[in-house]
Amino acid sequence: MSLPQLHYDGGPGFAAVTPGVSEEVLRAAEPLLAYEPPEGADPGALSLSLLPDGSRLLARTAAAGSGFHAHAVHLPGEARGALPVTAWGSAGWRERTPADGPPPALERIPAPGPYDRAAMAEFVAARGPWLAAFFDDVRRIAEEPGAPRVMLVEADGADAARWIMLACGVLPHARGQWLTFTTYARRPLSAPQQLVGVLPRDAGVLAGGGRRHRVYEAARGPAPEPPRGPAALWARTAAAVWRAGRPELFAEVRRIPGQQPYGAGPLAALALAAGVPLGSAARAAAAEWAAGHEDALGGVRLHALAGVLVRPGGEPRGAAEAAASERLLASLDAGTRSALAAELRPELLAAPADPGGEPAPLAALLLSAAALGADTAGVLPQAARRLAWALLADPEEAYGEEVRAALAELPALRALVLDRLDALAAGDPPAGARLFARTGFRLGAAEALPHLRMCARGRPDGDRVVALDALLREAGVSPYAEPLVLRTGMRLVWDGRVPTPVEARLLLATTGAPVHRRAGTWDLLARAATEAPAGGGPEAAELAAELLRHFAEELPAEVGTVLLERAGGAGREETPERLQDAAGPVLPAAGPEAGPAAGAEAGRPGVVARLRERFGGGPRG
Repeated sequence: MSLPQLHYDGGPGFAAVTPGVSEEVLRAAEPLLAYEPPEGADPGALSLSLLPDGSRLLARTAAAGSGFHAHAVHLPGEARGALPVTAWGSAGWRERTPADGPPPALERIPAPGPYDRAAMAEFVAARGPWLAAFFDDVRRIAEEPGAPRVMLVEADGADAARWIMLACGVLPHARGQWLTFTTYARRPLSAPQQLVGVLPRDAGVLAGGGRRHRVYEAARGPAPEPPRGPAALWARTAAAVWRAGRPELFAEVRRIPGQQPYGAGPLAALALAAGVPLGSAARAAAAEWAAGHEDALGGVRLHALAGVLVRPGGEPRGAAEAAASERLLASLDAGTRSALAAELRPELLAAPADPGGEPAPLAALLLSAAALGADTAGVLPQAARRLAWALLADPEEAYGEEVRAALAELPALRALVLDRLDALAAGDPPAGARLFARTGFRLGAAEALPHLRMCARGRPDGDRVVALDALLREAGVSPYAEPLVLRTGMRLVWDGRVPTPVEARLLLATTGAPVHRRAGTWDLLARAATEAPAGGGPEAAELAAELLRHFAEELPAEVGTVLLERAGGAGREETPERLQDAAGPVLPAAGPEAGPAAGAEAGRPGVVARLRERFGGGPRG
């Protein structure tokens, strides 16, 4: 390869040129090499510019005496060899025009300057939040005519060069060769290159660039939001690779034949296999690509990639990742699947017992184990308990992609979770109702879960006694056969509120005292009487009397006393005789004729004991 050299110092014509360079190239090159140094320290400039004939001009320009000197190399033909930006800091650049005549053509661009790995790592760490947006802009510049140019505001020309090194290094090699740049321009809006380095003192002219250019000034202002969408996935993946300190992966992905220039799959697959953490979209792309390119990765990398995909961690796994991962695992040979299942088993056994474990990783582990053919029967019951508790405690957080997928794809897990949820909903019906109200969780038509079915229906509008009847029909189980459905239904309908005396009497009359006793709902009926306003009328008094007749065994003494007072008639004079009449059969006669029940009542701490204490234990009448 023959690369002519040009030397230019700002005077008329070129100071020295390799023979054979056309006048057309010289006329096009001259304005590109003009240099206006800044006030103060001279940063110099490395630039790569495109000439009208399609060739390129690589130049190093710096102040010299009262002027400047530019040493340029003309790059005709196809792009080959090292990336032009690697010539930053090269010892091959001349500071002055050679005195021994026209310079000979070079065989290659000036040798790369020293690469400071530590300085680059520090640079990447400081500008990490900007990288994904930067790489997306670079991709657009390389592929879309008229894309906004990129302005790199840096006080140090070396940092501008590092931005450009990052840009050229992540692009497919040929595109990185043709990306035009300059590390410094005094008048950036007039610079013809695609990437332009700008000193902070000159950056004021960049304001309001809109669609014409994008400004990266890491020293000031917040980082831009990472780009979104399929086209930007490659840029986000490239940023993650650089931030993880694995730039060699870009060279490796270029060696994989037949790949799309900006497909995220190959790069993400190599990165995940190398331990670089990536988001769910990138993991999905890696799995999707690897499922059809096992040979391109090789056995060791394929095993490492699959091992990452079956282990939850970081960003929750989305539906696309789950589906792609399953396809990849299905494409693996039996030996690899068996080895992965064995590696996963200790984590699978430990996850359900972890008190601080989240539901999403647990669900993801169960899905991965099932995809690998691992035996999960021993861990499903404990896992189901953990998932059920999480779904009731924080339904919106717990019912994510992983849990939805696990419940949909693992019937045995779903059955155990639903059974546990039904039991938990019986203890906390409002929590069960929130699960259905705040998520897309739904029951199948054939799943007989009375408490959950009532929670899924929620409180019907309108008359509350009628609403309770509708919920009990929804349960599909008679409260006489399963009294706890009555408690669940009442807690859903009244939801912490107290029935009115009229509602309580209807409930008692239509359902019957034995069911309320077995369901433990008599206390809500008692509250309807005790919390009714004083002088609440005949309904409260009659309810109190009915409660005394039916639930004397259950009523605490203080509640019974209030009920006795209410049953005696609001606003009427309280006398022992009137209260005893209101108590009815609650207070049996004392003495031998009272029978064995009297002895049993003597030790009760409830309403009967309080009445005996109050009325002296004598017979009524």
